[in-house]
Parts: sequence; C-alpha cells; structure tokens
Amino acid sequence: MRLAIKLFLMGLLVASCGGKDDNNNNPPEETEKELGAFNLVFPENNLICTEGEDNGTDGLSIEFQWSGSTNATSYELEITNQETNSTDTRTVTTTSLAIGLPKGTQFSWAVTAILGAKTLASDSWNFYSEGTSTENFAPFPAEISVSDNGDGTVNVSWVGEDLDDDLVNYDVHIGTSGNLELILENTTNENTTYNFTAGEQYIVQIVSKDSNDNTSTSLIYFTF
Repeated sequence: MRLAIKLFLMGLLVASCGGKDDNNNNPPEETEKELGAFNLVFPENNLICTEGEDNGTDGLSIEFQWSGSTNATSYELEITNQETNSTDTRTVTTTSLAIGLPKGTQFSWAVTAILGAKTLASDSWNFYSEGTSTENFAPFPAEISVSDNGDGTVNVSWVGEDLDDDLVNYDVHIGTSGNLELILENTTNENTTYNFTAGEQYIVQIVSKDSNDNTSTSLIYFTF
C-alpha cells in the first residue's frame, strides 16, 4: 500500500515538472520587421545645388542626405549623370554620403532602403551641380504617372521642369518593348489616354524639349 502511494506521488511530481519544461521551451513569437517610409533631403529636387564644396577646377563634393527608414540595415545610393547616362551606386549604413561630381552637370538620384531581402525605393530627384556659366539649361526628365481607367485604357500624365523656363513641348512614345509608337509629337499637353492589353508590359517614354533644342528623356514601365 505504501509503495503504491509513493509511486502515485512520484508520478504527479514528474507530470508537474514536465509541464513547466514544456512552457519554458516555447520561444516567444517574433513580429516580422518592415521597412519604414523615408524621404530624400538634399540635394533638393529640380534646383541647382549651390552648397557643394569645391574640390578642384572641374569638381564638387556634394553631401547627399536622406531621412532614415525604420529597421533598415543599409542603403543603396544611386546617382545618374544625365549627360553621359552613367550611374554611380554606393552602399552605406548611414543616411548621408559625400560624393565628388563634375561641375555644371545634370544629375538624378535615388536611395533604396535595405533589410535582408526586403527593399524600399525612394522617389527619384533631379539637380544641377553648381559651376556652370551657361544660362541655357536642358530640361529635367519629366515625371510620369500612369493610372488604369477601368475601361481598357490608361491615363498617362507627366510634369516637365526647366530651370530657365523655356520648355516648349514634348514627344510621347508608348508601346511594348521593341515596338514604341510616337503617340504625340511636339505636344504642349501633359496627359493622354492609351488603349492597352491586360497583363502586357508597356513603356511610356517622354522627350522634353526646350526653345534651345535641348532635350531630356524619361521612361517608366507599367502593367495592369
């Protein structure tokens, strides 16, 4: 009888200890991290950058700055020389970086926040580096947006900017890869509609032109 009671009590003790171990072995639930929204700060959009540090006859050191993205572990800074169409890409863990650039040149720049395999891209901004003596600036690439009208057509709109305010018209090309069509030529409009096939990828290309025969080209892809 005493042996039975002892065995019963030992069984209760083992069950009690086992329950505690199971609870202790459960890992706490982790919330998946997401990248927070952020903004470009400097150089400012569609202006001449006048705060660069002169680093020689033909160069300026410009400090690129942007706000932080929550949970980002690094950032990719991409600077494109619009005159040569060459791109300089740098990866940093800070929210600023000084880069040496040629004077009197048009650039665009953007930043991508990175968290593991996740990325979040900023808007693209344009600027001129200080040092040009000419007053004849080429237009900045137009900013393009596309929205689905829900009836088999899209609305394509764009906004052009020019520092010396002599932007005169646009050429608008829309189509699929290798099959771009000139939809509007020398137009002063800043929007149009276009018939599309669902699921296909299209390209919109806008050529901005000023009164001195300077041009700039921008393009985007869309699929609905």
